Amino acid sequence: MFILDPRLENDSLLINEQVNFQIRLMNVTEFFWIILIPKKTNLTELSDLNVNERNQLLNFAIDLGDHIKFTENLDKINIGMLGNVVSQLHLHVVIRSQNDPAWPGPVWGWKTINKLDKETLEYRSKVIQSFSIN
Repeated sequence: MFILDPRLENDSLLINEQVNFQIRLMNVTEFFWIILIPKKTNLTELSDLNVNERNQLLNFAIDLGDHIKFTENLDKINIGMLGNVVSQLHLHVVIRSQNDPAWPGPVWGWKTINKLDKETLEYRSKVIQSFSIN
């Protein structure tokens, strides 16, 4: 049975359930930051997925990032997996703007993080949903 790591659950909000993975939005205002989490147990590495699942996840991340970049007129898509703190396999998709407060540095460890307000959460959810339901 799939169990979400509590740290991922605490830091993000569920936006959509796909067949093989969850789409979650990091609870931060400063960055359009999505996390994709495969819904299988005991996954820590991308290689733990079969090649079809891996391709689906990566292609979805790329296509979703492109959709948001062009819809929102943003500048750069960052896709990454660290897993040193939270070992459960998850993929970060961060669509960056040259005007965001961390640019050009990384979003990880940014010192000022504001939680999503209701309006921003609803708007970003709609942008994600406009892609993921197609």
